[in-house]
Amino acid sequence: MSGCNPIYQQPIAQSKIPVFEGSRPIKIALVLGGGGSKGLAHLGAIKELEAAGLRPDLIIGCSAGSIVGALYADNPELTGFEESFLKLTRAELLDTTWFSRSGLVEGKALQNFLKKHLRSKTFNELQIPFIAIATDLFTGETIELSQHELPIAIGASCAYPGVFHPVFLHDRYLIDGGASSPLPVEIAKKYGAELIIAIDVSEKLPTTKPAHYFGIAKRGLEIVYRKLIERSIAEADVSIRMEFQDIGMFTDHLNQEMYDHGRQKVLSMLPEIKKKMPLLALNN
Repeated sequence: MSGCNPIYQQPIAQSKIPVFEGSRPIKIALVLGGGGSKGLAHLGAIKELEAAGLRPDLIIGCSAGSIVGALYADNPELTGFEESFLKLTRAELLDTTWFSRSGLVEGKALQNFLKKHLRSKTFNELQIPFIAIATDLFTGETIELSQHELPIAIGASCAYPGVFHPVFLHDRYLIDGGASSPLPVEIAKKYGAELIIAIDVSEKLPTTKPAHYFGIAKRGLEIVYRKLIERSIAEADVSIRMEFQDIGMFTDHLNQEMYDHGRQKVLSMLPEIKKKMPLLALNN
């Protein structure tokens, strides 16, 4: 019976989540969605957006998007870490343990990776304002993280349920932001961004038919996730959608291909993106 005891209990007292205090107005907001290793496409996309002179005034990242978003906010010129990312393996991020009921991955390896590659320790030190999105494990509330040490906040945003341990922060147990807002366009709208560029690196629904009841349950969750993405991306001014299918969450042998896909996708959309730019001038 002791094995049935709850792993976590909802804290009785919770502190208020610190409010985002970035500068206004926000002309361009960049929203980076979750997608595991497919987040490398974010890096390729950002490379071409930067080359085109489209640097955001606010970055909002969920899960894998929070990793790339934080590194970009920390180092907008993208110097020094692209090569490391392209050589990145899942072993560098996943410290697997088989003796925990809360998840297979503790999360320390991810935080150590971030400490190694981030020059900034806290959100306030970043060169571009940044918000990481997580989810309250008990209430399901979408949590905006814009204060505190970066590695632990990003770890919370990436705490994929059943894989990573939940992260205790701000008197809450937090899990992956994708559980409540996998592409948090609504946060960019909340802060009055004039132009919202959203990048979706998630996969299409699998082409295979579920073979058993676990597969059917998994497909149901995948459908819910896709619906959340569709609703969010419809609210963005510019939607950059990758064409990924049957890649998996923690694939590391396609790093270069995913990075190149992100670059090519933005290059193909630059004329459309630049058509939106005059709207910013009209609003000023």
